[in-house]
Amino acid sequence: MLKGIIAGIAITMSIVGCTQQRTGIAAVADAMGATNLNSIEYSGSGELFGFGQAYIPGERWPRFIQRSYNVAVNYQTPAMRMNTVRSQGEFPPRGGAAQPVGADQRTIQVVSGKYAWTEGGPQPNPNPNAVADRLRQLWATPHGVVRAAMANDGKLEGNVVTFKLDGREIKATLNDQNLVQKVNFLGTNEVIGDFADEITYSDYADFSGIKFPTHIVETQADFPILDVKINEVKPNVAVTLNVPENVAQAPAPPAKPAVNVQKLADGVLYLTAAGISSWAVEFKDYVVAVEGPNGEARSLAVNEEIQKRIPNKPTKYVVNTHAHYDHAGGLRTYVAQGITVITHERNKPFFETVWASPRTVAPDMLSQNPKPAVFETVQEKKVITDGTRTLELYHLQNSGHNVATLIAYLPKEALLYYGDGYNPPPGDNPIDPARTPEYGIDLYRNVTLLNLNIKTIAPAHSTRPVPFDNLKKAIGLLPVELN
Repeated sequence: MLKGIIAGIAITMSIVGCTQQRTGIAAVADAMGATNLNSIEYSGSGELFGFGQAYIPGERWPRFIQRSYNVAVNYQTPAMRMNTVRSQGEFPPRGGAAQPVGADQRTIQVVSGKYAWTEGGPQPNPNPNAVADRLRQLWATPHGVVRAAMANDGKLEGNVVTFKLDGREIKATLNDQNLVQKVNFLGTNEVIGDFADEITYSDYADFSGIKFPTHIVETQADFPILDVKINEVKPNVAVTLNVPENVAQAPAPPAKPAVNVQKLADGVLYLTAAGISSWAVEFKDYVVAVEGPNGEARSLAVNEEIQKRIPNKPTKYVVNTHAHYDHAGGLRTYVAQGITVITHERNKPFFETVWASPRTVAPDMLSQNPKPAVFETVQEKKVITDGTRTLELYHLQNSGHNVATLIAYLPKEALLYYGDGYNPPPGDNPIDPARTPEYGIDLYRNVTLLNLNIKTIAPAHSTRPVPFDNLKKAIGLLPVELN
């Protein structure tokens, strides 16, 4: 899979240096200063947006302030390090993407050859599933796209350079000075399928003989995802990104995610896989899954585990808390398995629209064997019961996180599930230092108005159930006492 991407560096100096090559793409390389450019660092600031985390389904992504944006690229390895700092940009908080941000948040993402990792923790965190995407980012940089085109039999027709990288077509549009103006390719997402990724480079300036844009704007699925002004560029500086030992030795990600199962009550399971949790609730003749997050691999693994733990009962429903992509990415697997989706009424037209989009980059079960989705929608409240067990679903009113959110409540067991609002952190301190408490306050206000008797919360973004009092402590209603 990565062979084509890594091969983007395979431009021999003899080719780029030959005078007879100074037409076509080689002329573009000369105009850009890419011919002898082996590495580059650039930095700036601006805005970024939370992909798939809209306040209203189908509308814009939430905005953050990009306080710093620092990129270092080695085109020969190939390797790239992206070091960014973001802060809250929506006032009041509006949408997801880990809002409300409590303090400036630094993210350091690295790719080098066939390895990817994240820095900033006690040790580098391997990200093997991110290698292809980060290499694609590298080769979509202004000079990277020219080098990749030359290495992959790129064709120049008019002012458009076209080539294939890792099976995907990349297009680079040139301006009248032979400088890269736009880069286009297809991205893919479990919820929306194929989507257009377009990067616009403008306001070029000369930096030691290298032409580089001082304004970079990227859109994904027709919404802005990045808008930064570049104020410093350093061509051909030393960029060495050695692969950490623990990253090099990390095992390949399993094809099927491991599923951890905890019993919340008789007939109620808490299933954690791929970093996010869901419920399975047993009724007399069927099972209700609460949340279908992440993607197809997770849904298949979780559903297999449910069948083992609760045999001879089909899963009849999957409850979707809201349409954010991390919470809805596995829903199509349930549809492919003939399971009815329960969601807020405002989400149904959104899902119907985006699920009709092409899925050529990453076909899934539903695209390979299409069938119509069956929905049951919720306006303000829905009760699922068999006379013995009752599961209540409520619309989360006036929450800044998402306008069409459901929470799930088991009254007999005094259990609450929600997609977002308060994420119980690990350890004894119930306060999440990464966030301010606005969304937790929204959640508590709704629970109080509904007069729900809750003892335990076991939400999506947690790996363990915790007392409801943890939420009260996190929003300042109860004191925090630590040993």
